[in-house]
Amino acid sequence: MATTERLAKWVAETQFPEIPEAAVKEVKKSILDGIGTSLESTIRPIGRIIAEFTEEVGGTPTSRLIGSGLKTSAPNAAFANGILTHGADYDDSGFGFGHTACVLMPTVMALGEQHHLSGRQVLEGFIVGFEAGSKIGQNIGADHYARGWHSTATNGAMGAAAAASRLLGLDVDQTRSALGLATSSASGVRANFGFMGKPYHPGNSARAGIVSAMLAQKGFTGNPEAIEDRFGYFAVFGDEQANLEGVTRNLGNPLAITGGIRIKPWPCCAGTHAALTALEELKAEHTSLNAEDIAWVDVAISQEPLNIAPCIWDPQNGLNGKFSLWYVIAAYLMDGEINLNTFTDRRVARSKAQDLMKRINIVQHNDFKAKPARATEAARFNEFTLRMKDGTVLTHRVEAGRTLEGEDMLNKFRDNARLAGFGKAQIERMIQQVNNLENLEDVTTVMDAAVATVPAATD
Repeated sequence: MATTERLAKWVAETQFPEIPEAAVKEVKKSILDGIGTSLESTIRPIGRIIAEFTEEVGGTPTSRLIGSGLKTSAPNAAFANGILTHGADYDDSGFGFGHTACVLMPTVMALGEQHHLSGRQVLEGFIVGFEAGSKIGQNIGADHYARGWHSTATNGAMGAAAAASRLLGLDVDQTRSALGLATSSASGVRANFGFMGKPYHPGNSARAGIVSAMLAQKGFTGNPEAIEDRFGYFAVFGDEQANLEGVTRNLGNPLAITGGIRIKPWPCCAGTHAALTALEELKAEHTSLNAEDIAWVDVAISQEPLNIAPCIWDPQNGLNGKFSLWYVIAAYLMDGEINLNTFTDRRVARSKAQDLMKRINIVQHNDFKAKPARATEAARFNEFTLRMKDGTVLTHRVEAGRTLEGEDMLNKFRDNARLAGFGKAQIERMIQQVNNLENLEDVTTVMDAAVATVPAATD
């Protein structure tokens, strides 16, 4: 049995007598955080554009946009909500998958609302979608990303197709076709980082996953061996280190999503979060640290600086700034924090920020020079040396960026929903609905809560 067939068989036939609580917890984290970041995007230009576009293209009104409640078809709703979720680059990430909520949450919620599926069914769809996308992502090889592919988009399209196939009840052969069709929709290049083109990627992947499954359900065929074919997914997207057999080895044992979701504390590229964690810890140790006193900043990382995700060294606007390690470091040193207001065009253009960026030297650590991407990608440390004007030298190193859990994660959601005009009662209702997901008879109630129908002033 070849890879595509094994994967399709697991997606279509695996039973979950009991879904592990650890996996349920991760799905809920991802969905709630994703709804929150979607709501925040609705007040931005990207939200206005997507709402206008959705109204123009229309579609059978079966599924809604988060926030506005605009009704459209399931594929169009998944497209729009995927873009909204990733609009500020504030959404979560998952081990091996890339950004998770922006692909899988729009997929399962659009189909869940269209077909009035239960929370249990949506959980299963999310889990199998994550398993497929994560296992492909873990085994495609690190050079996939280094060559310029956006893995959230490419591997996400496969995960979305798996999730949609499960929710639509496709059999093994239909699921193989859906996965085959998804290989021809997988796309997204890193050149669009720092532009609205980046959130376009997961929206496109979520839509592609649903379309692939809907077509396969009607008998539309794709290559049933499209993942392993000599001109297939791994041949095109993989590298010399790709491990095709690894995709279906130990599927679901354990589930890849268990402990795999990381919730962002800051609304910028995750590639900047180790640096921000280091600066937080430095500032905690040296409370009088002032950007005006800094002569030079040296930062050593594992990767070649212009190959990292936040590689824009001369950001010109707010979206650019989210993908500039130089700007993020400068902004934190100047302001003592990073938040949504950090990434306005005006804040990025500040003359003091532009000047400080010129004094930030980011280099590849000597131990990692000349190593291939597969060796440098896994190491996410940041090693700081701050040289002060009075001759003092401050050093600090962290191995990875921090993430949010528990009440901190909930407060992030509350803040995002509040910015979108939601009142306290409706915010808590959204949290309650997602926390009770496995017991919901119809996930439409989650979308009911995520539509702005209750003005904040009434609470």
